[in-house]
Amino acid sequence: MNRALNLSAASILFLMVGCNTPTAISQSAKVITAPENWQKMAGSQGATTDQLELPSNWLANFNDPILSQLINIAIKNNHSLQTSLLTLKIAEERVLQSHSSDLPTLSLDLSNSRRKTVNEIQSSLQTSADINIKLSYEVDIWGQLSDEKQQTSLLFAAEQENFQQVQTTLVANVSKAWFELIGSQQLLVLYSNRATNLSSNLATIESSYRLGLNDALDVYLTKNNVSSELARVSAQKQTVIKNKRALELLLGSYPSGLIDSPVALPLLTDQVDLGLPAQLLTGRSDIVASWYKLLAVDAGLAIAHKSRFPRFSLTSAIGDNSDELQSLLNGTALAWSLIGNLTSPLFNNGKLASLEEQARLSVIKQEHHYLKLVFEAFAQVHNNIDNEEALNQQFSHYQNAQQNALIAEKLSFNQYLKGLASYTTVLEAQRRSFDAQTKVIQLTNQRLQNRIDLYLSLGGSAFEALLARHQ
Repeated sequence: MNRALNLSAASILFLMVGCNTPTAISQSAKVITAPENWQKMAGSQGATTDQLELPSNWLANFNDPILSQLINIAIKNNHSLQTSLLTLKIAEERVLQSHSSDLPTLSLDLSNSRRKTVNEIQSSLQTSADINIKLSYEVDIWGQLSDEKQQTSLLFAAEQENFQQVQTTLVANVSKAWFELIGSQQLLVLYSNRATNLSSNLATIESSYRLGLNDALDVYLTKNNVSSELARVSAQKQTVIKNKRALELLLGSYPSGLIDSPVALPLLTDQVDLGLPAQLLTGRSDIVASWYKLLAVDAGLAIAHKSRFPRFSLTSAIGDNSDELQSLLNGTALAWSLIGNLTSPLFNNGKLASLEEQARLSVIKQEHHYLKLVFEAFAQVHNNIDNEEALNQQFSHYQNAQQNALIAEKLSFNQYLKGLASYTTVLEAQRRSFDAQTKVIQLTNQRLQNRIDLYLSLGGSAFEALLARHQ
C-alpha cells in the first residue's frame, strides 16, 4: 500500500517537473547590445548626448496645415488602415473568447422522441421526453489554458502595435506623397517658365537673323530647345497627375487627379532629435509587435508541451425523463450526476512530440525574424542619418551653383546680343542654369523625403492627437 502511494507520488512529481513551462527564446534575443549613440556609428554630427528623446509630433515640424488636414482624412478613410483596425478588433474578440475558459460552460439539452415497436402479435408506440442541464469545467492543472490566454493576449498586443505602425506609416506615406506632388508641381512651373523664356529668346534671335546680325544655325538651335522644353512640360504634366492620383488613393478617395497643391516645397531648417539607439527597441511599433509575436509563439511551445500531459474536467448534470413532454419538471425527483474525466494520451505514434518540436522550431524561426528586423532597423537609421548629412551638403552646394548659373545665363545672352559671345556659350549657360534649378528643387524634395524616412526609422509619434493607441 505504502509502496503504491510512493509510486503515485513519484509519478505526480515527475509530471509536474516535466510540465514546467519551456522556452526556446535565446539570451541574444532578450538582450540586444546597442551602441551608446548614433554619432559614433553613423559618422553624423546630428546626435549629441543631450538629445535623449525620440521624435514626438514630428509632423508639426513641417508647419503645413493642409498636410495635417489630409492626414485626418487619410486616417478616417484609408482602406488599408481600416483593414488593420478590423484585424485588431478580431484579435480583441479572440482574447475575450480565450478568457471564457476560466468559467464553466452551461448547456441545456431538450429532446422528445416517439418510437414504434412491431412484433408478431402486436405493435406499440413509445414516447420519451428528456431534459438535462449540464455544467462542464476543465481544471487547468498544468496551466495550459492560462498559456492559451496568454498567447491570445500577446497576439492582441502585437496587433495593437501593428495598427500603430500602419497609422504611422500612413502618416509618413501621405506626407511623402504630398511633398512629391508639390515637388512635381514646382518642376512643372520651372519647365513652363523655361519654355516661355526660350520662346521669347527665339523671337529675339529670329528678329536679329532677319536683320543679318546672326546665323540661321542659332535660330534652329533655339527652335530645337523650345520644342524639347515643350515636350518636357507635357511629360511633367502627366507626372503631376500621376502624383495626384497616388495621394488620392492614400486618402481613400477616387483617384480623379484633381486635388490641388501649392507649388513651393517647405525648407528644412531644424535638426532631428535622434534619441538613443536603445530606445529604438521600444519606440518602433513594428519591432515591439515582432517581440510580442515571438513571445506568443513561445507560449505556443508551452501549450504544445503541456498537451502531452493529462487533462482533467468535471461534468455535472441534472435532468428529468418522462413519457410526455408536458410532464417534464412536474415536481418529481430530478436525476443528477457528477463525473470527473481524466484524459491522458498514451500512444499517438510520436504525433504530440512532433507538434512540440514544430512549436520549438517556430520559436527559433520567429526569433531570427525578430533579430533580422531589429538589425535592419538600426541600418535604416544609420543610412538615413548619413543621407541627411550628404543631402544637406549637396543642397548647399547646388544653391550656390544655382545663383551663379542664373547670373551666367543672363550675362551670356546679353553678351550674345552684343556680339561678344557665341550662341554655344549661351546654350551651355542655359543648360547649367536649368540643371542647377532642377537639382535644387529635387534636393529640396529629397531632403523632405529622407527626413520623413528618418522619423519613421527612429520611431516615436508622428501626430499625437491622431495616433493615440487603440483602446
